[in-house]
This record gives sequence, C-alpha cells and structure tokens, in this order.
Amino acid sequence: MEADPTIQRFELQKVLFEKGFEQVQKQIIHLDDILFKIKASAITVWVALMGWVFTSGKLQIVPLGIVVIIGFWLLEALFKGAQIRYIEVSSRLVKAANDADSLQRQFEKKSFDSDIIYPVALNLTEKDRLILMGRGIISPTIATVYLFLSFANLLVWIVFST
Repeated sequence: MEADPTIQRFELQKVLFEKGFEQVQKQIIHLDDILFKIKASAITVWVALMGWVFTSGKLQIVPLGIVVIIGFWLLEALFKGAQIRYIEVSSRLVKAANDADSLQRQFEKKSFDSDIIYPVALNLTEKDRLILMGRGIISPTIATVYLFLSFANLLVWIVFST
C-alpha cells in the first residue's frame, strides 16, 4: 500500500522545520564567534597602533586610530546585522512552535505554514541589509567597545598634543 502524499509531505516539512531551526542556531553561534574575533582584532590593532605612537613619539599616527576604530566598527556591525536577522528568525520559529492553536491547526491539516520551513526566508534587499547594519552599529554590545576605544584615542591625542 502506498503512503499518503499529504503525510509524506508533512513528514518532510517536520524534518525541514527541525533542520532549519538547528541551522539557524548554528549560524547565530558561528556569528558570535566571528564577532568576538573581530572585536579582539580591533583591540589588538588599536593597542599596537598606540604602542607605536608611544614608542615613536609620532603624534600624526594618533588619528589613524580613529580610522582603525571606524573600520572595525563597521565590519562588526555588518556581521551583527546578520546575526540580528538570524535571531529574529529563531524567535519566529520558537513562537510558531509554542503557538499551540496554530500548531494544532497545522498538524490537523498536515501542512506547516511556509514561512517556518527551512530554508526560512532570509531574502533581504540592500536596504534591509543596511538597516540591519545600522542596528548592528548601535547595538550596545558593539557600540560600547568602539566608543570606549574612540574615547581612549581622544585621550591619547590630548595627552600627546599638550
């Protein structure tokens, strides 16, 4: 006897939902690792640059610190924006899995809603990406470090210019 195609499709959708959720979680963790490496690299490069200023006494190198800070800030914001998007997708999947009425309806009709099946919709326009990057720029976990480095850079400038 042949299996019901509706049940086969539903079983496939269940597997895709599970795999999709796993993939989204892996991407969030992977992006966390990248964000840490970018932040560590930014601090290392900035400290090395300031070390060069202190050892060489060349005040004209200090403004280069701002260039380093801005460059790493933007790079980290780009990856943070991507992570924000994955976190939003994860929240949507968790909400779908915890909505008992919706889940019951989907099980009864043997079909999941299309927006929760892997690959989940991550199609973004350039405008959407820019907005996510902006959210990354102002994210407290990102902005705090770079604002602190900017302040420290300013202090070095003031100390060396007097």
